[in-house]
Amino acid sequence: MKTTVYLVRHAEAEGNVYRRCHGQYDSLLTPRAYQQLPYLAKRFEPVHLDAVFASDLFRARTTAGAIAGQKGLAVEIRPVLREIDMGDWEDLTWAELPLFWPEKFAQWRARPWDAVPPHGESVMQAGQRMLDGVRELVREREGQTFAVVTHGSAIRGALCIAHGWPAEQMAEIGWGDNTCVAKFEFDGPDQIDVVYENDASHLPAELSTFASIGWTNAKGQPNTPQIWFRRADPLDSKDAEAIVHYMREIHRNAYGTESGVHPDDILQNALDMLKISPRAVTLGTFGETGETAALVCMDTRYEDEPNVGLVGGFCIEEKYRGCGLSQQILGQAISVYRALGKEYLCAHVAEHNERAKGFYHKYAFEQRGEYRNENGNHYRMFKRIKVDSCAV
Repeated sequence: MKTTVYLVRHAEAEGNVYRRCHGQYDSLLTPRAYQQLPYLAKRFEPVHLDAVFASDLFRARTTAGAIAGQKGLAVEIRPVLREIDMGDWEDLTWAELPLFWPEKFAQWRARPWDAVPPHGESVMQAGQRMLDGVRELVREREGQTFAVVTHGSAIRGALCIAHGWPAEQMAEIGWGDNTCVAKFEFDGPDQIDVVYENDASHLPAELSTFASIGWTNAKGQPNTPQIWFRRADPLDSKDAEAIVHYMREIHRNAYGTESGVHPDDILQNALDMLKISPRAVTLGTFGETGETAALVCMDTRYEDEPNVGLVGGFCIEEKYRGCGLSQQILGQAISVYRALGKEYLCAHVAEHNERAKGFYHKYAFEQRGEYRNENGNHYRMFKRIKVDSCAV
């Protein structure tokens, strides 16, 4: 008796666009993801489903909800369907891995089927684990049709196994875009026919994650710059110069002047922020050259709202604006404050600073009230960053 399983990759998530290593790190979906979901749901409108399953990670269970909701089904959670465990690499930027784990990362790039991140698992191990979970569902629901919403690396490994290929052929599968679908037909839990794979034909081109972030092919090779974020040291003369340079630029963009900007105050503020979190003030850096391209400053001293993390300032070198770095600096800010247990990221934006307002609106910040200081009126822009936990 045949059992039909649709394997679905989750919609676009933070790690996909912030260029961070998110395996079992639990992250949110992006604004584009919520545009992708109706198209995924429409794809499944004519398809009979007896059940919808998902991993317990937010990005998978939320994607599954778009499919299940229109069918009047509940999403059934199975932690075994999780993404690859990236171990010590979880929530790090991809750009820093070759700097601190050069041999491991070189293996990841050249032979990903063999590579195991420190204290993590390989793509093939993740694929085997996830596929074993699917096979257990086939045993439970033989003869039925159901969807399983899971993750990119786990799907890639599972496809290799389902095809009966040696691990070395995994590269032939490539990466599927967000919300892509594979169809498996099982004759018992062990006999698998892969009907199709990595099909995202339901998405219009403008909603493709790969197209939007500049990926050149389905193998996942990005062609936009990637940076990592190193702790800035206000006591180091070179770092101090960079911090002051960027904070002056932020002030000038916001208020049209550098009046009132005092380097000693800037550096003391930075020291105070770093006492609360060593990542409060970081410099976005190109690993190959060490060139500094951006500042991410989080005002961790802010205590007026315990659940709110306040942005101290973002700035990108002018020559790198428009190159895709803005989403990476936002990802760093979210990473810092999520680790500190904050629910919201907040920025105070000068009401005449059109560039900054455009940035925050682009990334789905909402205005909630105003704030006034000696520099004038500001809009309070909020973005929720807390990931709701899943009761299993």
